[in-house]
Amino acid sequence: MTPTTPSAPAGVFAVQCPNPRCRKFMLVEQHDRGKTVACLLCKTPIRIAASSSTPPPLDSKSRRSPSGSAS
Repeated sequence: MTPTTPSAPAGVFAVQCPNPRCRKFMLVEQHDRGKTVACLLCKTPIRIAASSSTPPPLDSKSRRSPSGSAS
């Protein structure tokens, strides 16, 4: 699933069909979070995550020591 895109209206975000033969992107509304929707093209069920707030993984190179200098 992909978070909101700059071209998408507020309250709408893009998701991609997980079917390797389809992979269509479509816009889903916020009220569909936590639900399963069918792909508009191939009808594959797509589970929409309940929340889009997943923090990015920390890379060991981007971590800093408490003094503010790179470790």
